[in-house]
Amino acid sequence: MLLIGWVLRQVLAAAEREYYDPAAIQRELTALAARLEDGEIDEAEFERQEDVLLDRLEEAQQWANGTL
Repeated sequence: MLLIGWVLRQVLAAAEREYYDPAAIQRELTALAARLEDGEIDEAEFERQEDVLLDRLEEAQQWANGTL
């Protein structure tokens, strides 16, 4: 059982590092802007998704500082 708990903690830690990686969030913002420019999404959808990513970027800073 201890091994399963350790593995789950490692998976969770890796997922958190990826989710809160500022570079990954920036890549998503860049891809989102490209989708807007290509006409795949409209301005309203862009703004909705941008808000989510900017909130996540703010959370990432808090997570990195240990305040989240």
